Amino acid sequence: MLSVIIPAYNEELTLDASIKSFSEALTSAGLDFELLVIDDGSSDGTKQKLIELEKIFPSLRHITNEGKHGFGHAVRCGLANYRGDAVSVVMADSSDSPQDLIAYYEKIREGYQCAFGSRFIKGAQVEDYPQFKRMLNRMGNWLIAIMFGQRYYDFTNPFKCYRREIIDGMQPLVSGQFGLSIEMSIKAIAQGAKFAVVPNSWRNRDGGESKFKVFSQARLYLMTLIYCRVVTLLVPILDRSAR
Repeated sequence: MLSVIIPAYNEELTLDASIKSFSEALTSAGLDFELLVIDDGSSDGTKQKLIELEKIFPSLRHITNEGKHGFGHAVRCGLANYRGDAVSVVMADSSDSPQDLIAYYEKIREGYQCAFGSRFIKGAQVEDYPQFKRMLNRMGNWLIAIMFGQRYYDFTNPFKCYRREIIDGMQPLVSGQFGLSIEMSIKAIAQGAKFAVVPNSWRNRDGGESKFKVFSQARLYLMTLIYCRVVTLLVPILDRSAR
C-alpha cells in the first residue's frame, strides 16, 4: 500500500482540491493507498474541513500533531503513523501533481527503493516559481550535490517516495522544518538506496499562504547540511570500529 503524508497548517482553503485530485487519480490508477493528513496546530478551519472530507473520501484519515510544530515535525509525525510499505510526502496546496506520484510509485514497483522528483530537468514543468527563490534553489542544490558527490540536483524537493525499509534506516530524523527534505534524501543515499530520478511538475499555490520563508529557512538548511555531513562521515568509521 502507498501512504501519502500531507502536512497541513492552516490549509482550510486548499484541502478540498488537493484531497479530491489525489484521491481520484490514485483510485483511477487502481492503487491501494491512504491519504494521511497531519494537522500541524492549525488555527483556522483545517480540522473541521478534514472531518468533513473524511466522510467523503474513505482513504483519508488525519492526525493532529500534538508535539512541536513545523513542516519537519509534521512529516515526522506522519512517518510514525503511516501504514503502507511505501510512503510519499506531498504538499496540501496542490503544488504537487498526482500523476507524478503515480509515476513515482511505478518506479517503486519496478524495484527501486526510492523515487526522487526533480523540478528542473527535461520533462519537468514548473509554473510561477519566483525567480529569486529559483536562483537560490539552484545554487543550494548544486552545493549539496557537490558536498555529497551526487549528480542529483533537487535535494530540497520534499516530493519523493521511499520504501518503508529506507525510512526505517534513516532514523532518527532530527530536522523540524523544511531541512527534513534534505536530511531524508541524504540519509537514503547514505544507505546505498537504489533510486530513480523522475521529472516532476510544480505550480504555485492557488490559495492560502506559503509557509516557506526563504531567509528564515537558510540557517536551518545549513545546520541540517552540517549534521548530515557529520553523520555520513562518522557512520562508516563507526561501522569499521564495530567489526
